[in-house]
This record gives sequence, C-alpha cells and structure tokens, in this order.
Amino acid sequence: MRRSSNPRQLGSCADSHILGRVATDRERARSRARLEQLAASGLDVAAIRHEAVRELQHVIGFDRWCWPLADPETLIPLGALAEHDYGPAVPRVLELEYAGEDFATMGTLGRRSVPAGSLSTETHGDLARSRRWDEVFRRVGIGDEAAVACRDAFGCWGWVKAYRDSTDRPFTRADVDFLADVGPILGSALRRSIRGERTCTAAPASVAGVLVLDRQLQVVKWTAAARARIDHLPGAEVYARFGIFPAMVYPVATLVRSGNSSVARALERGSDGSWVMIEAAPLEGRAEGEIVVSFRDATAGETFGRLCRTYGLSRRERDVLSAVCAGLDTNAVAADLWLSPYTVQDHLKSIFEKVGVHSRRELLATFSTTGLTSMRSGGPAEKGRGPRSGPPRSCG
Repeated sequence: MRRSSNPRQLGSCADSHILGRVATDRERARSRARLEQLAASGLDVAAIRHEAVRELQHVIGFDRWCWPLADPETLIPLGALAEHDYGPAVPRVLELEYAGEDFATMGTLGRRSVPAGSLSTETHGDLARSRRWDEVFRRVGIGDEAAVACRDAFGCWGWVKAYRDSTDRPFTRADVDFLADVGPILGSALRRSIRGERTCTAAPASVAGVLVLDRQLQVVKWTAAARARIDHLPGAEVYARFGIFPAMVYPVATLVRSGNSSVARALERGSDGSWVMIEAAPLEGRAEGEIVVSFRDATAGETFGRLCRTYGLSRRERDVLSAVCAGLDTNAVAADLWLSPYTVQDHLKSIFEKVGVHSRRELLATFSTTGLTSMRSGGPAEKGRGPRSGPPRSCG
C-alpha cells in the first residue's frame, strides 16, 4: 500500500509498515539491542528520532507518527518531527491533550509508572471516547494511536506517537509493552543527543515578545518581538505553512485557560542558539478570558538547571559545579559546601566524566558557550548554613 501525496501533511508517508504478523520475542529483543546501540551512537537529535522510528516500524508496524521533544521540568512538548496528515489540526489536538480529559495523553504518560499506552486499550475499544480521535483523527483515517514517554532516570525528553489507519488492526498489548520497555532507552538517547548540541553559541539578550490569544486560542494581537522570537523556534517554518504557532504555545495556553495552572511554561532552545522561556498567564479586567503568552530570554538558573539535567548531574554535583562556575578553587568550594577537599575532587572527577571534559577550563567552556551562569552569590557561606542561594554569577 502507498499513501498518496498530500500537501497538507507534516512530512510524507511512503510504503506501508503495518506488519502482517506479530513480531516474535527474539525480534523484539534484537530490536531493543539495536535501539541501545543507537542511543550510544552520538547521532544528533533529529537523526536519532528518524533511525528509531524506522526500527520501531519494523517491529510494531505503523505509517504515520509524531515525535516531539519535551521540557523535562513541565512536560510541555517542544519541537517535533512528524509524518502525518492532520497538520492544520495540531493546535486542536494539543489543546485536547492538555485540557485534562483525554486518554493516553503526553502529560499522563510522562508522569505515570507505565510510560506507554494506546487509545484502543485505554478507551476499551470505544475510540470515540477520545475527543482528539473523534474530532481530528477519525477525519484523516487514523484508527489507533500508541504512545510512549521517552523517560529515563533524569526526566522525560519526548514522546513517540504512532498511528495506524482505521482499516488496520489496533495496537496489541505486546506492542504497548514493547514501547514501555524501550521508553527509557529512547529517553537516554534523546538526552545524550540534546547535550551533544552544546557547541551552539547563545544569542545576545533581546526584547521579550508578547502574544495575546482569545479563549479559542486564536490570535488577538502580538508584538514584533514575539514574531521574531517565534521565527527562531524549532520547526517554526513548517508550522507557519499551516498558519499555526510552534507546538508549545497551545499546551501552555490551555493549561492556564483551564485553571490547571496559574502560570504555565516551557524552556526551548532557539535555532539562533538562544534559550527562550515561553510562559502563559491569564489576562484580567476587560480582556478577561484572554491569555498572554510571553517569549523571553531564559534566566541563568533555568538554563543551568536544564544543562545539568541533560548531563545527569546529581544535586551535590550541581552545587559543586555552581561553585566552580563562580570562580571558587577546590578549598573554597569545600569550605562553602562543608565538604572535604577530597570529596570535592571526587565530585569534580564524576562531573568531568559525565560532561566529557578533562579540565576545569573545558568544563567552564562547555557551560559558558551556552551563556549559562551559576545560581550562587559571592563570598563564603555563613558557617553552619551550607550552600547559599542568591543571584546568579557568571560562569565565564
């Protein structure tokens, strides 16, 4: 079967990958091993996703798919790769996922102990119980959706969403179990590939942008700075072809509109190297019901925390790194954190291994190239109080 070209697709679908049989345990084990090799391959984050999708298609079988990255702090979807044909309806799908009433949603899978699920299983075969299936997927011929949170020990880094046609059989329990099994592998693969993009340089500080949406998430007005910020977000060009905003705008706005959060946010890396915090909050007064979405430079603490997470640093390792970025030597770090100098050296050795550097100079260069600063203030900590909080200091 070959699906015909559709100019409204996000991507294109070639020959069918729906299996005529169920994969054997041996085939699944081999596929798992290949995904583990892929996770350690050093490929960039886009190549990792394309290669992993091809592997999953061989074992599970599906044609259409979507793979957004995630903000591990807030579980908001970021830039995505996709091959499906509901592009113009992406805002509605995201709105329904984050309104809190649908099945097997990204937020749910990112938090619960079993990170995978399918619509057919969770609706007990009654797909119309899912509003995103009933309103969107049904119209483009999608039958079932299976999804997995790509989550390792350090957070959720994205989701794989696979779709089968309405004429194909639903995903089986074995399919979902396999996705749950490989979810941590895919999470580690994404985390490692994301940190591999550290050579980008940060853009100079720029003016915050503001976008105002109505209750239907339609544009009321926006500033020129918002337009400029949006143009530099991943996938902005693709989304613009459909007249929509990048994916994270709709979940943050939906969470605020529904009252599930007074402020919702997502941290994204722009194509120009800048770190951008996207935040939504409700407007009050005569504009009640409208939502403001802002795009600003991320703070030092926000970017420092994200990069430390991608390298899998422990809380104490972050404290040591923060002090080193602040310019403290080993003895000063030890005194400030109430550790022995030998313990500080052990922590530094672990940090060097995780970050892949061999000296403090290289370590500082790794963090300073992204424009990061530490989360600590100057001077020794007050005796007996431990490490001190305060305004950021420069890593450079």
